[in-house]
Amino acid sequence: MIFARFKAIYTHKFASAYSTLEEVKLAKREWAVALKGFQEPLLAYAVERTKEEYAWPPTISEFLKLISTAYKAYGLANPRAAYLEACACRTDPLSYKWSHPAVFFAGSETDWYKLKSEEERVSWPLFEQNYLAIVDRVIAGERLVIPKVVMIENKQTVNLNNLTSKIAKALSLEEDDIAPLLYYTQKTQGTGVRTRYREIAQKKLMEMGYKETLPE
Repeated sequence: MIFARFKAIYTHKFASAYSTLEEVKLAKREWAVALKGFQEPLLAYAVERTKEEYAWPPTISEFLKLISTAYKAYGLANPRAAYLEACACRTDPLSYKWSHPAVFFAGSETDWYKLKSEEERVSWPLFEQNYLAIVDRVIAGERLVIPKVVMIENKQTVNLNNLTSKIAKALSLEEDDIAPLLYYTQKTQGTGVRTRYREIAQKKLMEMGYKETLPE
């Protein structure tokens, strides 16, 4: 699609840039590698911008810069900026004012604990994969809403604090590492969403070495 659009936009200039079929074939291969993973709407937006920015067909580097502006057109951070934002705010994600809900949900899918404890070579590919999948949903028109922190009674707050402290001590971790996993306690008891979040938290804690059963 990209080269067909370039050929139509730049006509003889495109032919000058890629004078033989072999050059076109090699160029297409390099572009395919460089653009792997980018969504169609972002690529289409960047192609439109090439008309405004470049009199000749852009290089791969120039086109990648235009894709970054395409994220902005949807109100999104580019994947790398989103990753750095998630890492900076991973301790208390529900209290942070995110640049876009997509960053929060990508962090949640990746696992806030992994973002804090794993090396970048592990956490970055996971986050990027999750973020791009969520960007697809945003571009498709889905509206993402970050859950609100619901104020709970003091008695429940004390119990939550005790539970957080207990689990943190059992795993030799900071309480800030555990608190996001206990978000389910702020959902209404008996609801499906509380049960679902609790199951996720239980699974993650078991993977971290915690064997006790979380309260309902």
